[in-house]
Amino acid sequence: MTWTLWGLAIQTVAGVSDRLRRAEAGLVGGALSGAFLQTAAVIIVTGSGSQNPSTTTEIAVIHALTGAVAGAILMFAVGFLVHALRQRS
Repeated sequence: MTWTLWGLAIQTVAGVSDRLRRAEAGLVGGALSGAFLQTAAVIIVTGSGSQNPSTTTEIAVIHALTGAVAGAILMFAVGFLVHALRQRS
């Protein structure tokens, strides 16, 4: 699997699709996952270690889930950071 622009787009959109308060963080998380995790996310191996080929639909779903999870993780991190900073004030 090579890096593709549509994979980046899918992961970026999925990262912000949760529509929570920290949508900018989700956008950044989805974009970063699309830029750096795209190739690693779609590698699926069997129990013997050989690579299992994925269909185009499976690859699109994997990209969407990876972007959504990365966006959610970054949104939670930013939310916790903002909450901690407000508690200090």
